[in-house]
Parts: sequence; structure tokens; C-alpha cells
Amino acid sequence: MTYLSGLMALVAVAMMATLLLLAVRRDRALRRDAPGSVAARRRQATTLGARSEGGPASPPAVR
Repeated sequence: MTYLSGLMALVAVAMMATLLLLAVRRDRALRRDAPGSVAARRRQATTLGARSEGGPASPPAVR
């Protein structure tokens, strides 16, 4: 039973690594095939001081 549990854990880790690899490859392919304006806008939005299209971003609400 211990060998079976270890084998199942190994298969689970391999599946998660495969899914992660496929997700990264898909994301890179989508970015590569995206029009230039979409890719540029996405790069801008990842910066800390990103602004929305309507103007300056409002500060986050303080609770």
C-alpha cells in the first residue's frame, strides 16, 4: 500500500508539472500571436502606477 501511495503522489506531481508547463506555453503563444496594441497595453497595466483607459487610477479605498 505504501508503494502505491508513493506512486500515486509521483503521478500527481508529474501531472501538475505538465499542466503548469502547458499553461505557460499557451500564455506565451497567446502573447506572441496578439496584436501589438494588446500586448503593449498589457505590459503597461502590469506596472505599479498603471492607469485605466479613462484617466488616472483612483487610490485604493482604506478601511
